[in-house]
Amino acid sequence: MKRIGLRGIGTALPEQFTPLAGLRLVSPPERLAAFGFDGAWIAEDPASLAVRAARSALEDAKITPSEVDVLFAAGALPQAHQRASEQPTGGVLDAFCYSASWLQEELDLNRAAVCGIAQQGCAGMFSALRAARGLLAAEPELNHALCVGADVLPSGACREILYNVISDAACAVVVSREKARHRWVGFHQISKGYYWDVPAKQSEIIAAYFPTARSVIMELLRRENLSAEDIDLVVPTGVNATSWPILMRLCGIPEERLYRPRRSFGHTIAADSFLLLEEARASGCLAPGPIQAFLFAYGFGSSWCALLLEIMEEKSA
Repeated sequence: MKRIGLRGIGTALPEQFTPLAGLRLVSPPERLAAFGFDGAWIAEDPASLAVRAARSALEDAKITPSEVDVLFAAGALPQAHQRASEQPTGGVLDAFCYSASWLQEELDLNRAAVCGIAQQGCAGMFSALRAARGLLAAEPELNHALCVGADVLPSGACREILYNVISDAACAVVVSREKARHRWVGFHQISKGYYWDVPAKQSEIIAAYFPTARSVIMELLRRENLSAEDIDLVVPTGVNATSWPILMRLCGIPEERLYRPRRSFGHTIAADSFLLLEEARASGCLAPGPIQAFLFAYGFGSSWCALLLEIMEEKSA
């Protein structure tokens, strides 16, 4: 059980990038630029992004589709879980065409059981990883779970949500019993149904964000008998860049432990943490040997999630 972790990671961004001036927004572009945003990546269909990310994760993990035991498909938006029928009836039967089943067929995951993860907002991918890790721990005959998260906003939608600019993207992670590059250390989640009505409680959500985030992070550290000083690396998300130093100070984690992204892609709902993990690895920012890495996500609904990984990068040849 201690060996279970993240073995392979894959991500996918669309080809189309639109600067702030060309997006439908609520705030002035200048204000959002001050928060670290410069535009959004926009896609037409989440399916192609999901396939690209999943194949990349399988390649990174060095496993074949036939070795995947379970597929978890995560999506924050309701439409992410449906696939249009090739022969629609116009009736209720059309609603039972699931994108997770389509993805299983498209990727030739012939041995995989399928499960959808929904109603977690931007924390959905973290919930998928938690479910995958728990399933592998509970059923020793299972070796690999593939978690895929993909969300695309509707065409012409406003790209700003609570002062964050939203890009379309997909990510995929192989959770495995053996040869994990990032070993699972601990996870903690706080969910508060009081915030279920997001449009009606926007101000309350903003007010609750930092104190609840601090609570979930500090509880995870307490459970693992770690202090804030023990965290070597904090992998941020693409939300408002000014928020991360604040959260670091509230938790007592040295600000220099925060990974500084090389590129801006906005907030991608599911893929932020994994886009940045890939970037950190590719840029050589992950030192050889064990690194205590911390990831955090907040999702509408509302859920605050903290994940602790031990990164085991190999020395370069």
